[in-house]
This record gives sequence, C-alpha cells and structure tokens, in this order.
Amino acid sequence: MRQRQAKYLDDLASREVPSVEMSQAERDEKEHFRVALQRVCDNVCTSNSRIPQVSLECFGSFQSGFASAGSDMDLAIVVQDPSSADAVFSMFEDDLPRSLEKELLKVGFGARLLTRTRVPIIKICQEPGECLLDKLRIEREKWDFLPNEKKYPHLHKEDDETAEDDGVQAIDGAAKTMETGAEAAQLVATQATVEAVTTNGSGSTTQKQTTSITATATVDEDSNGKQVAQARREQQKSWTRERKAGPLDFPKDGIGIQCDINFFNPLGLHNTQLLRCYSRCDPRVRPMVLFVKSFAKRRKINSSYSGTLSSYGYVLMVLHYLVNVAQPPVLPNLQMPWRPHPNCAPPGYSRTEVDGWVVDFWRNENEIEAALHNGQMSPNTESVGSLLAGFFQYYSSMGNGAQFRWTQQVLSLRTPGGIMTKEAKGWVKAITEEGEGKKIQHRYLFCIEDPFELSHNVARTVTHNGIVAIRDEFRRAYRILMSVGIVGQPSQEGELLDQLIEPDEDEQVLEQHEEVPAQKKKRHGTRGKRHTDSDATVDAEPQQRKQSLPKSQPKQLDVADQEDFPTLSSVKTSSRRKKSTGSATKNSNFTEISGEKAAEYLEEFRRKKAEEHAESTAYGAAEAVLNGLD
Repeated sequence: MRQRQAKYLDDLASREVPSVEMSQAERDEKEHFRVALQRVCDNVCTSNSRIPQVSLECFGSFQSGFASAGSDMDLAIVVQDPSSADAVFSMFEDDLPRSLEKELLKVGFGARLLTRTRVPIIKICQEPGECLLDKLRIEREKWDFLPNEKKYPHLHKEDDETAEDDGVQAIDGAAKTMETGAEAAQLVATQATVEAVTTNGSGSTTQKQTTSITATATVDEDSNGKQVAQARREQQKSWTRERKAGPLDFPKDGIGIQCDINFFNPLGLHNTQLLRCYSRCDPRVRPMVLFVKSFAKRRKINSSYSGTLSSYGYVLMVLHYLVNVAQPPVLPNLQMPWRPHPNCAPPGYSRTEVDGWVVDFWRNENEIEAALHNGQMSPNTESVGSLLAGFFQYYSSMGNGAQFRWTQQVLSLRTPGGIMTKEAKGWVKAITEEGEGKKIQHRYLFCIEDPFELSHNVARTVTHNGIVAIRDEFRRAYRILMSVGIVGQPSQEGELLDQLIEPDEDEQVLEQHEEVPAQKKKRHGTRGKRHTDSDATVDAEPQQRKQSLPKSQPKQLDVADQEDFPTLSSVKTSSRRKKSTGSATKNSNFTEISGEKAAEYLEEFRRKKAEEHAESTAYGAAEAVLNGLD
C-alpha cells in the first residue's frame, strides 16, 4: 500500500514542484526592486536628521529557500545605529514609517501602512495603476488631515473610550430617528462587543469574555419586518476560506512585484536562518515543503487573515514531521547539542539574545553541507513521496501510525520529541493582548510554538472554522491516499491537488458557464470526478460540482467569542440580550440621542466599522508577513 502511495505522490511532486518553485530570473527581478526601495529609504533617512540610516534585508521564504513562484518579498528594517532607533519605529508623522509611506506614494509605488498589527508593516506594490494609486494617496491624505487624537489614539485612550461608549449608547436613539425601515434594518444587524477584562500584573494581557449586544431599532413590523429579517440573514452568511478583498487591498496579480516591509521583527531574521539551515540538511526538505505549501494554497487553508494557517506554520509542520516522526529521522534538531563530528562549531558558539529570547542553533551552512556530503546527517532513504504519505497520515489523525492530537498537543520544534501539551504551555484559553491603541487576539485551537519566541503561537490566527477546514483537508488527503493504496487510483473526491472551489465562486462560474458557447463549457480545477469530452458529462457537471461543494455553515461564528471554541472545553459565559419589544422605555442601558447629534454618532460608527473591515482584511495578510511567509 505505501509503495503505491509513494509512487503516486512522487509522480505528483515531480510535476508540481518545478511548476511552483521560484526561478532565478524572478529572484533577480525581486532583488532589483529591493535595491530601488533601499534608495527611497535612503532618501527619507537623509532628508530627516532624526532618522538614522537603515538597511532593508530579506527574510522569510525568499531568503530561506522555500519561496514559491509569484510570492511576495519580505523585508525587515535593520537599524545601523541601535541607540537612535526610536524614530525608526515610532508612529509619529515625521518618523520613518509614516515618512516612508508618504515618499513611496509620491514616487509612484503603491504603499499602505498597517499599524494595528504586532509590529508596523508597509505593504508595497511596484505598479499599482492609476486607480489604486489614487485610492492609496487619498487614504493617506485623509490621515494627514485627522486631528491628533485620531492620528494617535493610544495617546488619548481615555477620551477615545468615552467617545466609543457614547457612540454605542447613541445607536438605539439614532435608530428611532431613521425614516425608512431599510436604515433601521441595518442597525438591527449592528453588534457591539462588551469585554469582561481581567488584567494581569503587567496590565497588558486580558482574559476575554464577550457578550453580544444587539442595537435594536424600533420599527413597524408590518412595513419593515421583511427588511429586518433580511438584515439578520445577511449577518449569518456562511464562512468562506478566502475573504473578498477590500477597496484598498492589493490584487493578487497585475500590479508588479509585491513586498512587505517590517519595522521591528529582529527574530524574523533568525527564524529565516534556522529554516535555511534545515533546507541545507537534506535535499528532500525543499521539495516537500513546496509541495505541502502548494497543497495548502490549492485547498484554501493557507490564509491567516481568513482564519487558517500561514505558510510559515506549514513549514514548521513539515520540519516537525521530518525531525520527530519519520523513522529514522530525516533531519537532526538544529537547536540541540548534536553535531556530526567534534570539529563542528560547538553548542553555544553563536548564542545570542534577541528581545529577551535565546537564539542558539547550529547555523554554519558550510559544516551542514559538508556533513551531508559525507553521509553523516541521516540514514533515512525514503523518497519524497513516501515521506509525504506519512506526513498526511500523521496530521489526519487517522490510520495505524503516529498521530497528532490537535486538541491536546503543541508542536514544539525546539523540544526533544517535538511535542508539548497545551496545559503545560498554558495555552488553553483565548486571550487578548492590549497596548498602544491596538488589540492582538491569541487563539489556541491549533498550537505551533515559535522556535525562539516561546510565548508566540504561530497558529494563533486559526479560528474554529479554520481548524475544521484544515483537519478536513488532511482527512480528505488521507482518504485519497488510502484509495490509491488499495485500488491504485484516487477516490471520487478527486486528485490530491485539485483546486477547491467555494460556493460563491461556484455560482459565478455557473453563470459564466451558461453564457459561453458549448465548446467552451469545460471547466478545470473542480473537486469532483474528472471531465470527459462527452456532452453528457459536460451537461451533468454543474450538478456534480454542486454536490461536491462543502456545505454552508448555518451560522457565522464570532471568532472573538470564547463560546465559539468548543475544543477548549471552556464554560460558556456569553449571554444574549432579549429581543426588543419596540418600547424605548424597556431598554434602560442605552441613552437616547436624537436629531443631528444622533446622526453624527451613527455616521462615525459606520465609518469606524468600515475602517475595521478594511483593516481586518489587511491585518491577516500582515500577520502572514510577521510569520515569514509568502
């Protein structure tokens, strides 16, 4: 059985890996773009004596060797003089992040500064086009004209909180002034979140419980009931693995090279070097990583901003399997004392501390490659296909081999054996970290410990729907491989690397399917049975595709609500407010405000919601950057 599976995967990998790996020509083009960005950065630093000279250094997959064709380039700001670094990382108007964003837009590059992330990030594109460039410039101009309390909310936290409270209280009163049921229906679907916060000693981390509060409008049931019901239905749309892009989000292609600049991510450079050294330990590592990344992208479980896992997370999953699960091990643990011979650099030789975290691993690439050449690294002789078969079985938690326990275990690459428990790490409940006007949500449904920053869960962006999707895809892969092993061909679920088509996409394709001539109806990338050239198969295809699509969820989960995380075995603490009876006197928790003041509050509330939506879409992409991925 394993031989059939290995042959199937070897054949698949031999076709897939060359098609997704980055060419040298693409690498050279991206390096030229990095040099152009360095010149812009130099000009900004030279024109402002407060800003020290900095360099833009590559990290992430582009530097580690795991980059896919067309992937973004990740850059980190490195300060030449650390003693004068304040202006580099500050968010004030004349400091580097804001100044660099402004200069990039001025010279014609697309640029957007993200500030609600763990560290500041500028997303950049080489050729934005006039329309996108105008939108980005207008957005920057809006920020320029904001009052200081809006520009720097963390400096006016008390005022900001008071304004937010007033705004929430105003919603109920404002709803009563709406002239149409459509306007009121929009408010019925508006929700605010109230947090019960327990602060630790440092005052930075909170344990979060949420209570859903519905801002209910007083509307006439006969005239407006249908609109209210429609608004509620729209709030319950099924979750999709890929979110629709916002108005300021960069499209996937057509805008030249895309790049992300991190302003403070020193551990990212060391993480990249660790992964680069692992890629040098065995020639099977790189094709295996590229194959798994391609699998995750095709099956749409590779989007941290949509609630699934970053590419960096999948790389760590592969390395964990090769170090700790494959027998004999394919890779040594580079963070352990083992060396192939006494002439290698000893443990602790390159030890350093970065932001209080110890960084110590075997990082001498020449010694690693020499040991590989001399056959001193691993006695394991399995093919890439055989290793991939074991990889999918392990993470499917099915079959007779070793299994990863998703609800109980933490992947810990640095640890002997590679596994810790969630209880031992204290990673059993979602928490929110607050500071400098932003909140960072830490979830522990899926846990992958960062090799150096031990308090960081690389999979913290994975939501309940996300982990369900990831596990479902590994189980689907296992079923396909079992079918290959038993009968010699994939199951009715399709090929392993078939592109997943979500319901919304499927409807769009079906509409196009009806418009094009019959000879062009054939569709690629479905998850069902293979197409044939017969008309009967083509005509039956839409129904087959409909049956193969994942079922819609009856209700969209609130990813910030502990109630939505059953795997954490937490006590349900959320409660829902009873529906309004239409009487204003029964809702004593809201202060009614009418007239122009109410309209102003409502407009401000809508503006903030729109900003949060746009920011959240970019936020997950930024988290992907922080994890050193494509």
